Amino acid sequence: MLRSRLKPSLLRLVLRNPVLITEKSFHTTYSNKKTESFEFQAETKSLLDIVARSLYSNSEVFIRELISNANDALEKRRCIELSQEAGTSSDVPYEIRVTTDEAANKIVFEDTGIGMNREELIDLLGTIAKSGSKEFRNQNIDSQTAESIIGQFGVGFYSAFMVADKIVLKTKKQDSVGYTWLWNGSSAYEIAENEETTVGTRIEIYLKPGDAAEFSRRQKVIDIINKYSYFVTVPIILNGDRVNTLNAIWTMNTNEVTQEMHETFFKQLAKTHHPTLVDDRPQYIIHYKADAPIHLRSLLYIPAHKVSQLEFTAEAADSGISLYARRVLIKAHAKELLPRYLRFLVGVVDSEDIPLNLSREMLQNDLVIIKLRRILTDKVISYLLNQMKKDRIKYLEFYQGYSAFFKEGVLLEQDQTIKEEISKMLLFESSNFKPGVYTSLSEYVERMQKDQKNIYYLFAPSRNLAETSPYFELFKKKNWEVLFITDPADEMVLLFMLQFQLKNIESVENWLKNEGVETVEHEKELTRDTNKKEFLTWVKSNLGSVKVNDIKPSSQASDHPFIITVAAEPGVARHLMRLGQIKDKEHLVMLKPVLHVNFNHPAITGLMKRRKHDESLSVKVIEQLYDNALITSGLLKDPSQMVPRLNQILGELLQGEKSTILVP
Repeated sequence: MLRSRLKPSLLRLVLRNPVLITEKSFHTTYSNKKTESFEFQAETKSLLDIVARSLYSNSEVFIRELISNANDALEKRRCIELSQEAGTSSDVPYEIRVTTDEAANKIVFEDTGIGMNREELIDLLGTIAKSGSKEFRNQNIDSQTAESIIGQFGVGFYSAFMVADKIVLKTKKQDSVGYTWLWNGSSAYEIAENEETTVGTRIEIYLKPGDAAEFSRRQKVIDIINKYSYFVTVPIILNGDRVNTLNAIWTMNTNEVTQEMHETFFKQLAKTHHPTLVDDRPQYIIHYKADAPIHLRSLLYIPAHKVSQLEFTAEAADSGISLYARRVLIKAHAKELLPRYLRFLVGVVDSEDIPLNLSREMLQNDLVIIKLRRILTDKVISYLLNQMKKDRIKYLEFYQGYSAFFKEGVLLEQDQTIKEEISKMLLFESSNFKPGVYTSLSEYVERMQKDQKNIYYLFAPSRNLAETSPYFELFKKKNWEVLFITDPADEMVLLFMLQFQLKNIESVENWLKNEGVETVEHEKELTRDTNKKEFLTWVKSNLGSVKVNDIKPSSQASDHPFIITVAAEPGVARHLMRLGQIKDKEHLVMLKPVLHVNFNHPAITGLMKRRKHDESLSVKVIEQLYDNALITSGLLKDPSQMVPRLNQILGELLQGEKSTILVP
């Protein structure tokens, strides 16, 4: 692939090109015609120097540019013929012909468009930054068809200088004399009349030897046309065969496009831009058109393929959206058009309002792009929220394959408003519904009790553990709904959310620590009992200050002998444990655990009696009960000691006399 990295002056650029047709031979060919020689204007010479220093990052784009110019010329012709009286239109077909000749190391572009006269050749090909399309549009201000013309012929044409040793352009305008325009590698060009030229434009490019010669190969050109220009409105004929056979269906009305057309188009996109999806099909189709506040034609697909965790982790940052301007590809992976958390979308965005620099590749991140991004993002989110309400089963199937993208979006976005917009698409299991039924945060808020201030959630490894958790028991009594979180990523999302629709998001463990335990007065009343005071001191002494920063009595009706609350957010500690960034009991030192002892539980009442005559077994029991409490809070780092200890307890109990101790 030719990638010009040279930084020569214009003179060196010109001198290094071999002159294949001399001025003498050119005059001999058209000896009976008036031939004129012109120097490129200063700004055009500067452009040639820029081209030599890689104005275009990939030299293959000259094919896209010349096809785009030809398409513009055909649109101009169509506009003129529509404005003429009926019966005056030409019978010449609207088409672009491309011919490759490997033997001659040449590629030819022909169109049946409007053509150019002498003044336009000089004005458009000898001067840079002059847009023939812009002037044409200004002259046809009342024509709606003319408004769709956006080409910059003079700029795109010069992309061919990257690969050409010589360019011969033949053109003719209706009711005008034909002309031949020649550039043979020098700093000048020549123009001569040519009576044999037909209406339209023919560009013969004699390619440089070396890498540029590959553009004389038929298959190479087919690949480039498929990549960049497959959806231009007119037929593209390459060496006698039509290349583009599909319509640009994103420009059609939604009711005109069938499911079969969508699937065929999706495969074409995958084949040229996203090969990994070539055997897939779309599960959601977002077809959107708008003319204000910005001209926009878009067609976005969500593939049916479920993205695995491995694929999500290894996925490249490239976007699946291809950016077009009037059906000509500008950028195959336009990540500027959608936020990163929507990068799984595949499709096209076409806008005539996209600002371009000298190259269609040099996309500017300006207000137009920002507007497009906001419009498309809002459209995708509103579409998915509507699908969530319309068909929850289908949405859930989609969600299971793509939820990781939304969770990533909440975690990475800094703006709270954006976080909440993304979080509307999340789903969770709830204490209000049976397993397998999911709800959204918006639906949760609508169902909140009048005396409920916050949105509550509980993390547990499984739904069953959540339902039997000591932290959930008090919420059942209050009839407050709790979101059951079993995915660690969901816990991190809610930790980072903090709020949703002005409602604080809080873990049930935090609520239990702050509001759910007994008052200080109640604690004093319970500890007036000398035996209970002594037992609490004994438990804390044997477990140690790291495991028990403080110990408190509890008389709540519970199926659990111990409940642990911590000073910091337990979800953060769990996250650090998963990352392996803490050692042994470091998290307990940070969390400063408070142990709540349920004196109404049979294990505690039995243990208070047993410890007086079997200290060793009683210590094993409280260690086991403590680890059980750590499990229910998700804070047990190393469970390896639990099974041997439990076996020892069972062995000693079964060998001794019948005991009243119950070990859950």
